[in-house]
Amino acid sequence: MLEADLLARWEHPGIPAFLDARVDSVASDAYLVMEYVLGRDLTQVITDRNRLSEDEITSVAIQICGILEHTHAIPVIHRDLKPGNIMLTDRHRVVVLDFGVAKVFRANRTRLTQDNRVLGTVAYMSPEQCEGRDVHPRSDLYSLACVIYELLTGIPPFADTDAARVMHRHRFQTPAPVSLLRPGVSPTLEAVIMAGLAKRASDRPATAGEFRSQLESPNEPLSTYPRATSRSPSPLSAPGTPALKMLPTAVRMTAAQALFDEGLIAQAMPEYARLAQDLADLGPEHFEDAVQCRVGVAKCQRNLGYHEEALKALSALADELRSRPPDDRLLLEVRFNIGQLRLDLGDEHGITELAGVYQALTAAARPEDAAITVAVRRALNRATLG
Repeated sequence: MLEADLLARWEHPGIPAFLDARVDSVASDAYLVMEYVLGRDLTQVITDRNRLSEDEITSVAIQICGILEHTHAIPVIHRDLKPGNIMLTDRHRVVVLDFGVAKVFRANRTRLTQDNRVLGTVAYMSPEQCEGRDVHPRSDLYSLACVIYELLTGIPPFADTDAARVMHRHRFQTPAPVSLLRPGVSPTLEAVIMAGLAKRASDRPATAGEFRSQLESPNEPLSTYPRATSRSPSPLSAPGTPALKMLPTAVRMTAAQALFDEGLIAQAMPEYARLAQDLADLGPEHFEDAVQCRVGVAKCQRNLGYHEEALKALSALADELRSRPPDDRLLLEVRFNIGQLRLDLGDEHGITELAGVYQALTAAARPEDAAITVAVRRALNRATLG
């Protein structure tokens, strides 16, 4: 009933046209008739190998802001903005779906819970939603920032299979900077996203229109938008928490590798990224460990389908290592991953890269290289045999 009432009020190209409804009968007979939207939802876009460019993502975000400006003026909060509720048509028109948990704000009840049931999707919930407090337009802007973050990096700001842990992180933790997971991203776009992810609603853009204007004006300073900050220390509940950061580097690297080996790629990648940054800050004596973590980030990106981004990062890393001997183990490991990524992208030069790595390893004949030698040989054979 609520969704039908809301849709009947709206005429906007970013909201499916409302055509008919039957809501005054038993639940099994109720229905809504709406415009059929041809396209893909953003969940499909994120998992697609043909990733959106930064400009395309900015365009999507600007359109969503325009839709939110319209709905917030009703005034209505969506409360469940997420990739699965946002469609992208073949003509790159953005359509926001599913206002089933939307709420008219400035009304008597604007709480997250209804009959002790959580409304919304935890990966994209604002801190105030996670706490069951009043929601408002800035709550939707937090969710939008989560969506943009995922479009750029391939993972939401806080990825975990445990809903309680995700909600805790929304409330108390700062996500890994976008630039750690997608090197080369516009600093201004990153600042807009991180401002949208501020824990305190008052630190986020005031309106969807303000959010949109910042996206449309990439050269304007963002001094009025502080970066998201944690409100209190977080306990050691999961990788990436401040407490884990205090552990020895070897322990943190092992924890990240364990996540990767378990197939928890979305959880491993931010931890590798944080480690790489922390080790780089400690100085040149930690260079090799930092390189290993950068390789870890690239391997995560490959597993998440971000082949071009991973190849770019590893190619830059290989350039940094070119002064080393050609049989240097770290350089060969980087080249091995480059060869695999080239093959992933359909570049036959990947075979040449793998062959060069295999030749260097067999010539060096070091016992400690046995495992990587076998891995390279198998990858080369698979590529050669098609």
